[in-house]
Amino acid sequence: MNSRPFAVTPPDPSAPALELRGIDKRFGAVRANRAISCAIAAGSIHGFIGENGAGKSTLMNIVYGFHRADAGEIRVSGRVVEIGSPQDAIAAGIGMVHQHFMLVENFTVLENVVLGAEGGRRLAGGLAAARAGLEQLARDYGLDVPLDTVVAELPVGLQQRVEILKALYRGADILILDEPTAVLTPQEADQLFKMLARLRAQGKTVILVTHKLR
Repeated sequence: MNSRPFAVTPPDPSAPALELRGIDKRFGAVRANRAISCAIAAGSIHGFIGENGAGKSTLMNIVYGFHRADAGEIRVSGRVVEIGSPQDAIAAGIGMVHQHFMLVENFTVLENVVLGAEGGRRLAGGLAAARAGLEQLARDYGLDVPLDTVVAELPVGLQQRVEILKALYRGADILILDEPTAVLTPQEADQLFKMLARLRAQGKTVILVTHKLR
């Protein structure tokens, strides 16, 4: 049985990073998404902006594997992908930073980032080896954060950086951020936008899901 989320067809560098075709989703009598189609260019910052309840978070939860679409197709770099779980999304190069962070507060930054990666083997015996890679990621993308600090001791803006590092550590080329400025101060929001511009400049695709940017 092939557990890979996409076919053998090689990626098309000229194709959109992410393409949605006719995505439909119902919850009982409520139609959250109605035949949604869009194409998001690689190396861009794209926003889904709308009022609460408009269906934008539902759409991204489909892309990340929390929900299954009732109809429609998802393509990553030109390839049709079947995303039935967050693990499928991660394997397809998609990462997501949630509005309410998914961190273990009494773990260090380093432990949080590697937790669950490669079946937990790195947490058990390879934290030292992982450290160098994380330090390089932090330098490359301007995501400086103290790796040995317990997450509960960090301000919200730095906790968000930890979530971004988690996604990048797992190989995300497409990064979804759900309501990324909702919990940030204006200064932290400015820092976030600078980091996102840096991610875009290095070829990452960023998707913002929000009802307001400020």
